[in-house]
This record gives sequence, structure tokens and C-alpha cells, in this order.
Amino acid sequence: MSERSTIVSVDLDDLACYHAIHGLAPPDPARAGVVLERCLPRFLELFAELGVRATFFVIGRDLQRDLAAGGRGAALLRQAVAAGHELGNHSFSHAYDLVRWSPAAVYADLRACDVLLRGLGARPVGFRAPGYTHDPMLLQQVAALGYRYDSSLLPSPIYYAAKLAMIGWMAMRGEPSRAHARGWQSFLGPTRPHFMADCGLWKVPVSVSPVLRLPMVGTFVLGKRGVLLRREAEACRYLHLELHGIDLADADADGYDPALRRRQPELREPLAQRLARLRGLLTARGGASSIGGAFGS
Repeated sequence: MSERSTIVSVDLDDLACYHAIHGLAPPDPARAGVVLERCLPRFLELFAELGVRATFFVIGRDLQRDLAAGGRGAALLRQAVAAGHELGNHSFSHAYDLVRWSPAAVYADLRACDVLLRGLGARPVGFRAPGYTHDPMLLQQVAALGYRYDSSLLPSPIYYAAKLAMIGWMAMRGEPSRAHARGWQSFLGPTRPHFMADCGLWKVPVSVSPVLRLPMVGTFVLGKRGVLLRREAEACRYLHLELHGIDLADADADGYDPALRRRQPELREPLAQRLARLRGLLTARGGASSIGGAFGS
């Protein structure tokens, strides 16, 4: 990797994930595929404009549902592969308690997503855990697939503390979140990529700010209060920016549930503002590569 380098990854978590986190009823089935069908094209258009290559982490169940419904999202993912982007494994079920499963069940889940991605012409070599929560057992199953890296580390204790506070607040209100409090190790550790000899994987953390270790993720970096964090993201030598599909959601045109719009910060700001901030950041960084591209896969 060069002295100044930029990696971009995008988690394509669909609406069911956000409804589960906020304790809401499952989304309208007619809107289930909105992230793949409406948000993904916006990323592809912006990245093509700026010459960015990114890693898209795909949930297997969402891809399977999309294929059964005609495959509009799958066609876009094939387009992403053809354009030089990387598809990564974000598990099949996106179960937040994946680390509690048996090793055989975890492997079967990850393998199911892997098969679907390969059906699109991708050759996945990387994984990100749901909710970042991972442990040695989970990483062993990632390695068993022949993958080269894991990108589940978000070394931000302040993020973990905020997560615990949100879970506790929702429990007090009788709105239990399906996010899990365990897995504190997933929010501590080195901030730069490093090789884990015990499982034979590269660990590629999401970047955090100096000192406070605020996460360099779209929710914070692209928000109207993220001016200082954007400046730090523009200036740092190494940046792994993590985005989510919903970062380029259009709350009005895409038809999100009003209850989700009240709870999810990205949906309370105009798309044009978030898009302009992301374009400005990537332009200032001089482009970006996928995780696999940065590590020669």
C-alpha cells in the first residue's frame, strides 16, 4: 500500500436489518429490495464518475430474495463486478448472534452466501460480520472458505458505548433491538491492516479518527455535524471509509417507512447533501480502491 491510500467498502444491508435494529415491524415486502434496486445504482454512478473501485458486502438472503423476484439487484451487482468492483461476503442470514452458532452452522451460512456471489461471476475473498461482532471461531470459518481477509474490526470504544446505550434505552421503552451487546473485542485493537497468523487472514479494520477513535463510517462522516470528521478523513494518510447502502437513500423517492425515517439519521437529510459530501471527500482523496484491490487479490 502507498503512503497515502484510500479504501472504500459499502455494506448493502437492506431494510430488514434497520427495522430489526430499531425494534420495528418487518418492512413492507414491496419495499424489501430498495437498497439493492435504488441505492446501489447511485453508488455505481458516483464511483464511475470518480474512478473509484469499492468492495460491496452483500447479504445472501437479500440476494436470494432478489433473484426470486426477477433479479434487478443481481443485475446491478453483475454490473458492479464488470466495472471492477469487488463483492464481499456479509453472511447469508445477517444474524447478529452468528458467533453463538456452532462452527458447522456458521460455515454453512457463509458458504451459502459465497455460492450466490459466485453465481454472479464474483470471486469473493473477504468477509464482514453482521454488526461487526466476530470471534476466533467465526474467523476460522472465514479462513476455511479460502478467503484472504476479514474486515469486521471497528476499533472504536466510543461506538460500542453508544451501541450499548441505544440497546439499553430501547429496552426501557419496550422496543427491544435485535442488535447484541456482546462482542466488545470487535471494537478494540489496531487501527491499521495486519496479518493474523493464527487463522491466516489479513485483518482490515474500518478507519477511526485519532484520539477519540470516532468511526469513519457514512452515518457520521456524511452527516451535517460531521465537518471535523470529514476534514480528518480528507487529511489522513490511510483511510478505510465504510459506507452503507442507505447512505445514498432518497427518503422521499424511495418510500421508507415514516418510523424508520424518524430513527435513521441518513433519512433525515436530503440525498443531494450527502451525495455532495461523499463526492467531495472522494475527490479530495484522489479516488479509492476496493479492499481486495489494495491487497493484491
